[in-house]
Amino acid sequence: MTKDQITITWTKYPNGKIPTGTFCPSCARYNVRCSTVEVIMLNERKEVLFIRRAAMPQQGWWSLPGGYVDWGERLEQTAKREVKEETGLDVSTITFFRLYDNPARDLDGRQNIGHCFIATYQGVLTANEEEATDIQWFPLHQLPENVAFDHRTMLDDYAKTL
Repeated sequence: MTKDQITITWTKYPNGKIPTGTFCPSCARYNVRCSTVEVIMLNERKEVLFIRRAAMPQQGWWSLPGGYVDWGERLEQTAKREVKEETGLDVSTITFFRLYDNPARDLDGRQNIGHCFIATYQGVLTANEEEATDIQWFPLHQLPENVAFDHRTMLDDYAKTL
């Protein structure tokens, strides 16, 4: 393929030939940007909020609220949307914490870049069964055993700042 053909293809299909927000019929991967957000939220007892993942990858493991950045979405919008979808809570304030780019941070071979935020919240905690089978607060020094992705590293880094 020539450089001109590549440019024409990229212009015609800026997000790939699989429509955004759908699964590839060949490999079953979801057409999404390889950028995620993770949100650290603490309650008044300084416990961190975790969801038990309802879906793959790492179904049944505990994770921080978060997920993939949608096409055309800003990182803070993603963080607020994911917190609302997974926990029912509204983000009150949000601050960027740190970027996570370890090539091995995801088990499926993709190098998803994680953008970790710290947020305060308001509202009533409500699990969305499609997103989370359980929601719990854990002390920073007593995290659950099965923490998904590199979220334990994020919390270790965060604890060092306290």
